[in-house]
Amino acid sequence: MKPTFLLDEGLLLDAEHGHYPSVPKSKASAHSPKEHMNLSAPTAPTRFSGAKKSHTEEHPTRPHSVQGAWLCHTGRVRRVNEDSLLAGDKFFGRSRESATQVDIAGGQWIVAVSDGIGGHRGGAEASREVIEGLAECKRVTPTSVAETLRKLNRNFCERGQTDSELAAMGATVAGIGCGTRGLFAFNVGDSRVYRVEKKKLVQITRDDSEAEDLIDVGLLQPYDGPRPGFLHALTQAIGGREEVLDIDPHMHPLHVEEPTRFLICSDGLTDMLHSPEILEILLAEPRADRAVKALFDRAMNAGGTDNITLAVIEIEKV
Repeated sequence: MKPTFLLDEGLLLDAEHGHYPSVPKSKASAHSPKEHMNLSAPTAPTRFSGAKKSHTEEHPTRPHSVQGAWLCHTGRVRRVNEDSLLAGDKFFGRSRESATQVDIAGGQWIVAVSDGIGGHRGGAEASREVIEGLAECKRVTPTSVAETLRKLNRNFCERGQTDSELAAMGATVAGIGCGTRGLFAFNVGDSRVYRVEKKKLVQITRDDSEAEDLIDVGLLQPYDGPRPGFLHALTQAIGGREEVLDIDPHMHPLHVEEPTRFLICSDGLTDMLHSPEILEILLAEPRADRAVKALFDRAMNAGGTDNITLAVIEIEKV
C-alpha cells in the first residue's frame, strides 16, 4: 500500500475571513483557498499507525467525559439513509428531524459517524456494521479500533464477491475514541473530525481521496465549497472494492486540557457548507443541540443532496 502523508491539525480557517470566491470542492478536501488560509500551519502532531502500539497507548491518561448532540437525516434528495452513528447508543436505518443529546460521564466511549457507499442495500448495511463493530470494541484504543476496521474491510470485500447485491459494499468512518490509554481521533475515507480552537476551525482528519493527493503534490488548488462529481473518488474506504485489499486506518492523538468542542460529520454536511459557515455557527451557538440543528438547517437549505449526519460534542477531563 502506498504511504499516506498527513498534515494533522494543519488546516486553519479564521472566522473573520468568511467570504470566498465560488470554487469547486472535492468530496475529500477541506482546504480553503490559499488567500484565506493560514499558511504558517503549526507542526503536525505525531500520527500513529493502527498496526503498531503508539506512545499514546503506553501512557494512560485521565478519562474524559463527552456531552453534546447529534442528528442523522436522509436529506432532501436521497430516498434511503445510508449513514449511521454511534454516540453512546447506535443509530442507523432511519432519519431524525431533531437533535438527540449525548451525555457520557466517563469510562470508555466512541462517538463516530459512518457513511455508506456501494448502493442502497450495501451502503446502509456497511455503515450499520461499522457502527456495530465499533460499539463492540472491548478496549477502546487506536490498535483495537484499527483492527476492527481492518476486519470489517476484509469482510465487506469478501461478501461482495459472493453476493452481487453487496458488490462494492463499503463505508467511510470518522470518530473520536476515549479509553484508559488515551483520547484519539480516527478516520477512513472522507468523513471528518474538526476541532474548534481559538475561534478557528481545525480539521483533525485527512481525507482519503484522489483530490487530496493532487493537492498534496501541488497539481490541484485547495478549495472549499460545492464540488463536481469527478472529484468524489476515494483512495481508501472500509470495503468498497471487489478485490480484498488491506486498509490503513488513520489514527490521530488528541490532547484536551480544557473543555473543547468537536464536530464529527459525514460529507453530506461539508459538501453543502463552506468551512467559514460551519465555524460561524459553532461559535455563535453555545448549546450543542442548537448548533447541530442550525448546521443541519443550513445544509438542507443549500440543497441537502446527500444524507446528513453530524455530532457536535464537548470533551473535558473528568
